[in-house]
Amino acid sequence: MIDFRLLVKAGVHFGHQSSRWCPRMAPYIWGKRNGVHLIDISKTAVKLEQAAQFLEGAAKEGKTILWIGTKKPAQQAIKDAAAVCDMPSVTHRWIGGTLTNHIQVKKSITKFLHLGDVVKKADIANSHYTKKEVNSFQKRLDRLGKNVGGIVKMRWPIGALVVVDVRKEASAVKEAVTMGIPVVALVDTNSDPRLVSYVIPTNEDAPKAIQVIVDYLAHATAKGKEAFEKEQKDSYEKEQLALREKKKETPKEAAPVKKPVDAQATPAKEVAKKVEEPKAPASEAKK
Repeated sequence: MIDFRLLVKAGVHFGHQSSRWCPRMAPYIWGKRNGVHLIDISKTAVKLEQAAQFLEGAAKEGKTILWIGTKKPAQQAIKDAAAVCDMPSVTHRWIGGTLTNHIQVKKSITKFLHLGDVVKKADIANSHYTKKEVNSFQKRLDRLGKNVGGIVKMRWPIGALVVVDVRKEASAVKEAVTMGIPVVALVDTNSDPRLVSYVIPTNEDAPKAIQVIVDYLAHATAKGKEAFEKEQKDSYEKEQLALREKKKETPKEAAPVKKPVDAQATPAKEVAKKVEEPKAPASEAKK
């Protein structure tokens, strides 16, 4: 379990103003001071550990974990977390239908990859594109890169969504619930946690607080993915070893020896027939 002092130092226990709170977050609130709610750090630590164990288990099964955080304080933390565990992320804007209508979103991903190839080949001196056309392609590539660049490598099935601020990412949370995908979310005192599978009560506005929570979840996910890859590697090696042993146990059949065929040699049967056949008399031959 994470150290309580680390959470307090990062300011995880600071909530929103008491006048803007959500009553459904009452079980996670310890009290209030100067009109600001204070979150119970012990419950944050327990919920964080539960969420980390769930993500580790999902990654251990080979499932994808999608990281979402489009608000400015969360963007860098989400990018770093996705890089640590090599998972897809959304840090600019959630594209509607990413989960429920992925076929259409995949078209944008294909377009993004195509434009990337075009711009890459346009750098060659012999390119038939003008400088203006290349600049236009680059602008479209940058725009698409912000929206779908982080989900290019997204693979199904998706094991969970890790979300920072369920109010801002309401569309993503609703799509996940529709698809039956569990949601792990950092929830502040002013947010409704009903649609969240694993609630982590925390300050979701301070970059340090977000960084501490997200890093802990990312390392758990990376640990699970490493265990999955190791298991896959071991199973592959066992299969290869079994195949080698099977080949050793199976005796090789001796190939039949082919006698050399002499094209000019006359078969023995034909020679015997010629010897047995009597020669016709000369008188009959004349007739």
